[in-house]
Amino acid sequence: MQFQTEVLWCVEQLELSLQSGKLNEKRAAEIRKSIKTLKNPQAPLIKVRQLMRSHFGDYRKKMAADEKKAGKLELDKTKLVEVANTKTAEKSKFVKKSAASTGSKSDQSQSDSNFTFSFNIDPS
Repeated sequence: MQFQTEVLWCVEQLELSLQSGKLNEKRAAEIRKSIKTLKNPQAPLIKVRQLMRSHFGDYRKKMAADEKKAGKLELDKTKLVEVANTKTAEKSKFVKKSAASTGSKSDQSQSDSNFTFSFNIDPS
């Protein structure tokens, strides 16, 4: 799952660089070929990792930085508000069933020892 995410991130980054239009024709052709290889499920794992490393260097570190940057942008857009509602906090209680209502352990062990299967087996 993690590997697929890494491949998708690399493909997305390569496609963004293609769309920028700042690449010469030779580099654009190389990137198209790399995208085709990365999207191919039959491509060997070693070749895929090598392509990702050659284009992005430490792509995992760059992915983390990209996610962190995207997370900061999301936090900037959203406004966090803490709601303090003491009425519901005071009303909420956790009640645990007592052992007496469900039966003691000794009663359960006695009933387990008396248990037998009642299969009808024909010797024919």
